[in-house]
Amino acid sequence: MNKTLKNISRPLVFSFFLSSFFSPVFAQNAKAISKMYLQMGAGVGTFSSIEGGVAATAIIKNKTSISLSYHHLDMTPKNQPSDYQAETGYVLFIPYTYQATSIMDIVSVTAGKYYRIGKNIWGTSEGGLSYTKGEKINYQNTQSVTSSIIIATSITSNYTTTKETKSTVGVMLKSEINWAFASFMGLGAGVYGNFNAVQSPIVYQIKLLVGKMGKEKKHS
Repeated sequence: MNKTLKNISRPLVFSFFLSSFFSPVFAQNAKAISKMYLQMGAGVGTFSSIEGGVAATAIIKNKTSISLSYHHLDMTPKNQPSDYQAETGYVLFIPYTYQATSIMDIVSVTAGKYYRIGKNIWGTSEGGLSYTKGEKINYQNTQSVTSSIIIATSITSNYTTTKETKSTVGVMLKSEINWAFASFMGLGAGVYGNFNAVQSPIVYQIKLLVGKMGKEKKHS
């Protein structure tokens, strides 16, 4: 399986794990849980990051929210030199750019406050701990080299890079606003920050919610 397929499959595998984990919890505490839903989202953030993630959230007695989440990020390393130039070129007249990026995976458990905003609209504010596994990029200055053949040309970067993987415990803070447009589905938007020793991104997300929305019924 290549790297792209792995990156796509990770959130799907984790979403299956979340649904399996929360199903028995819901069955045993159905009366206490007013909402329970799976979130699938994507977003952008600091360090030119691109993000995808899944989470499972339970709202307890319309007071407390609890979430288990996974996030996968591809972003610009925080220590990238200011004069860094990415490798560029073209093949068969098609231009390309190769820039060193760092990958980060975050698993977090958070809890916090649920608050009702309007009919079928609610928000949550949570905080907790995370396990973070990320890449640190090391840069070494070098001279750019231009090479060319009939169908291709390339200009190498002015830095060579090496990667090392580091793991650490971090702090996750997140805030969301959600809207249930059906009894089993909704939309959400939110922001989260993960603060750790490797790299601390802040990300804005758009999400699809599936599960028990606790949608209010229309009164005749």
